[in-house]
Amino acid sequence: MIARQTTSVPSDPKVALVLSGGGARGAYEVGIIRYIAEQLSEKVRFHVISGTSVGAINGAYVAATCDRPRPQGRMLSRVWMDLTLDEVYKFGWAQMRTLPQVLFGRNLPKISHGSTIGGLVDARFLENIVRTRVPWRGITENLHRGLLDSFSCSATELATGINTVFVQTASGRLPEQWPTDHNQIVVPTAIGAAHTLASGAIPVIFPAVRVGDQLYVDGSLRQNTPIRPAMRLGASRILVVGLRHAEPRAIHERLREQAEVVYPNAMFMLGKMFNALMLDKLEADMARIRRINSIVEAGSRAYGPDFPERLGAAMRGERGRPYTRVDMVLIRPSEDLGHIAWDVMHRTKLSKYEGVVARWMRRSIANEDAIHESDLASYILFDREYVTRLIDLGYEDASKHRADILNLFDA
Repeated sequence: MIARQTTSVPSDPKVALVLSGGGARGAYEVGIIRYIAEQLSEKVRFHVISGTSVGAINGAYVAATCDRPRPQGRMLSRVWMDLTLDEVYKFGWAQMRTLPQVLFGRNLPKISHGSTIGGLVDARFLENIVRTRVPWRGITENLHRGLLDSFSCSATELATGINTVFVQTASGRLPEQWPTDHNQIVVPTAIGAAHTLASGAIPVIFPAVRVGDQLYVDGSLRQNTPIRPAMRLGASRILVVGLRHAEPRAIHERLREQAEVVYPNAMFMLGKMFNALMLDKLEADMARIRRINSIVEAGSRAYGPDFPERLGAAMRGERGRPYTRVDMVLIRPSEDLGHIAWDVMHRTKLSKYEGVVARWMRRSIANEDAIHESDLASYILFDREYVTRLIDLGYEDASKHRADILNLFDA
């Protein structure tokens, strides 16, 4: 699905890529990135990249390789193809021995910057992928070469639950007009593996990551689709990649009827809980942007072209930041990713995997009368076939809306 709002924008506008969190669903983002890289790289360039959780990792890769735009989608796809269910969710005697420490938070060792602590699974495989396969030095180099203006990723401070936005710019400074928000901390820094690992650290399942003197976990808990950081960094045109399929009301009615006949299993209910946690204020943010656009347009007609600046100067706590109109394209899956995950599990039986998570997922689909979807699996199924189908779906969805993407760049 794609939603587009057409508005006028200032000259020489900045275009942002905003990537959402969603675990294995992030493969869908890779498909969109790959289409843009292979088909549109000569016509488009993102000035701002903002990501959360898996979107932060994908965004970091794009930021680090934007000097090689055409092959970057293919290279990122290869990284995803190397992820396997048993390796990502490794659970053995080492985790059993430390389980009481994780559950009760006792006798935990002191750790340094970039180190991890806690978690029910051994995340070293995934950590190694992030640390070694993303060319981290490329972010700084591309910023200084003018190929990118800024990159940000969001994480949640474990002690306070406050959303933290790590921002890297060529100057090392934040925009002067970034407004103060008591529920958010903004940290200008050189972003590395530790920041993006922290952004994707699902609490309890994956270990928390120390960044500086604080522990951080998944940024999706507070900000799953980081549109506002992109706007704070000066973007007035935004391509947003969502990871949840917008289902017609008729489908909701059908699922409700099925749920009355078959009591959902634990995996089904956990998946719905994940959906609720991951679905942050995206729709509200879009509605707010549309409302502000309407106010700015009406005010400019009624009071003159300087109305946005006058309105910003009169608003308290905004540091005189003028209100601008924003052009936004939202692309999200045209198919239900839960259905795709269920289909992959049902056909393959996950027979090539032997780990605890794979065995649990196989049991969840053993009942032929079960509802044919698995939202939870769609977040955790790091399987080559599932990843391939999501990449292909993202590529196809992006190709269908080529004109809308190009319109953001006046191409």
